[in-house]
Amino acid sequence: MIKMVVIVEQGQVKVVESFGKYVRTLDPGLHFLIPVLYNVKQRVSLKQTPLQIESQSVITRDNVIVEIDEAIKYHVTDVRAFVYDNEDSVTSMIQDCQSNLRGIIGKMDLNEVLNGTEEINVNLYESVKDITAGYGLSIDRINIGEISVSDEIINSMNKLITASRDKESLITISEGKKQSTILESEARASEMEIDAAARAKQTRIDAEARADRTRIDAEAEASRIQVITDAEKLRIKEINKAIEESALNEQMLAYLGIEAFKHVVESNSNTVIMPSNLTELGNIPAMKELWQATEKTK
Repeated sequence: MIKMVVIVEQGQVKVVESFGKYVRTLDPGLHFLIPVLYNVKQRVSLKQTPLQIESQSVITRDNVIVEIDEAIKYHVTDVRAFVYDNEDSVTSMIQDCQSNLRGIIGKMDLNEVLNGTEEINVNLYESVKDITAGYGLSIDRINIGEISVSDEIINSMNKLITASRDKESLITISEGKKQSTILESEARASEMEIDAAARAKQTRIDAEARADRTRIDAEAEASRIQVITDAEKLRIKEINKAIEESALNEQMLAYLGIEAFKHVVESNSNTVIMPSNLTELGNIPAMKELWQATEKTK
């Protein structure tokens, strides 16, 4: 019987059919098949295969059209399903990736898309890995490539970024002025508080000084009055003592009073008021005796 020699290279397998029906998968190595009964249907690579998907237009949640391409790395995990369960498993995988990418981007704003490629990669991988398993494929990695937007959108974004930066700059300047005003107000309030405390302290010191001065003046005045009083008491005491020691009687004291009165009358700087009837002085016993005594001495 004639046999057909089949060689399968490493990293590949070959699908064998018999009259159009799947029989088995040939692993790497040397195999012999009966040509009439069996034939090799397809060679399938088990190696990881890179695939670049053409860019597609998708619409973001804020209605911006962007162009996005994808790069996929996959390998075949189920040869029978890969060959027989889908007419073109690779094309089906590409379509599923594109469809799921549109759904993911449609839920994101443009800024989220531009700044969230890693998040998009993870979400896209999670959404298609179970689907492609039914095609006998396993996606090892999927990456979003270049994200392109129209020049009009770029110009609008630049204007928006500039406006946002200007707004932030104005806010920063305003906050700075606000903080500066607050600090100046606090400084002025603190300065006024310090000045008020200093004035109150100085006022208290001045009041205490005036009180001390008044107390000292009062004590000095009291001391002066006491000295004068003591001196006056001593003078009166000395006078009384002198009078007692001189043995003056009432007549002599009256005489001395008359003599003193005469000196008062003789002075031009003194004004003396006399009674209208001078003879009445003679009715005073003391004056009468003094008058008579004066006449006898003449």
